[in-house]
Amino acid sequence: MLSGAAGAFMGLSKALANFNRKIEHRFEKIENNFDVFQDRVIHDYVLKEDFLREMQAVHNKLDRILDHILSSAQNKH
Repeated sequence: MLSGAAGAFMGLSKALANFNRKIEHRFEKIENNFDVFQDRVIHDYVLKEDFLREMQAVHNKLDRILDHILSSAQNKH
C-alpha cells in the first residue's frame, strides 16, 4: 500500500513539474511577445510624433512664405 501511494505521489509530482514547465514556457513567450510589442509601439509612436512635428514645421514655413507673397503682392498695387 505504501509503495502504491509513493508511486502515485511520484506520478503527481512529475505531472506537476511538467505543468509548471509548460506554464513557465507560456509566460516566457508572453513576456517576449509583450517586449517586442512594447518596443515596436514606442518606436512607431516616436516616429509618428516626429513626423507630425516636422509636418507642422513645414506648414508653418509654407504659411510664412504665403504671407510674404501676399504682402509683397499687396505692396505692389
